[in-house]
Amino acid sequence: MIVILLVMVGMGLDTGQLTYVRSQGQAAVDAAALAAVSGLRMSAAQIASRAAVFNPKNNFVGSGANQIGASNVSYVKYDFATNQITNYSETFANANGVRVGLEQATGSGIRTPVYLTPLFNLLGIPTSATQNINVSAVAVISAIPSLPIAIYNTQCAAAQPVKIRATDDPLETGCWTTFFDGSTSKPDVVGLMQATGNCNGVPQGANKGDSIHLNDGNQKPDYDAANDLFTANPGECWIVPVVAAPDPTAKTNNCNQWQPILDFASICPTTVVSTGSPKYIQANATCGQSLDATSNNLCFSHRLVREKEPGKAY
Repeated sequence: MIVILLVMVGMGLDTGQLTYVRSQGQAAVDAAALAAVSGLRMSAAQIASRAAVFNPKNNFVGSGANQIGASNVSYVKYDFATNQITNYSETFANANGVRVGLEQATGSGIRTPVYLTPLFNLLGIPTSATQNINVSAVAVISAIPSLPIAIYNTQCAAAQPVKIRATDDPLETGCWTTFFDGSTSKPDVVGLMQATGNCNGVPQGANKGDSIHLNDGNQKPDYDAANDLFTANPGECWIVPVVAAPDPTAKTNNCNQWQPILDFASICPTTVVSTGSPKYIQANATCGQSLDATSNNLCFSHRLVREKEPGKAY
């Protein structure tokens, strides 16, 4: 009876210890993955550096000698439509997610003492003195369309570069937008241009099918704010919504109302003309863009996603 009770106590201690160590390690890789994925548009060195930034604050078992580094980081491709990781061995250039793992396979599993070992050894049963705990986390990023510009779908097949003109005339090719804010006045557009520069306070959650508020106007401050933004971010491209162009036989446009997002386009501005009339933004536009792209936007959101074990069918 004493032996049985000792085994039961040992199993209880081991189960509690393993659960405790796993929760410690999971918090560490969660933080590392969220930090690392924010550097996905920069470089592999940045990702490794950001993954390791919390090492001094991690307190999982053995963290002092088993810290998170570049060898714990890999790149993944995540499908936002199916909510599944489609590739666990993605290249850096095509990845939209980062996986951080503390696992035995890479020599970095979390080793914790096993309390039953002395008892088993006493009974002549050889057992390991430690147990490996494997933990991992995957964080992904998706683009936030925040530039207050929407282009008409007619620009998708137009000769490049296009002139984006939010003017109330037959040559109008797009509109100003503040997405889900019903007011699209000049201060709103200028304010969102400025917010897009640091991704602070930008609207989030715009997807295909969502209705956004549109406006037009030939106001110089709108184009000046766009020029300031593009000048401060040379060579940057931006994800913008695509909305329906008006009927060419109609005498009205599709601005000054709510319109659904039909698609997303990447625009790469080359010139802003903010004087004279009409004013316009000249840019190369490519439609059919996905929000999980990592190279055509400045603002992103990032989050943890549920991971399914590689190689297994679910």
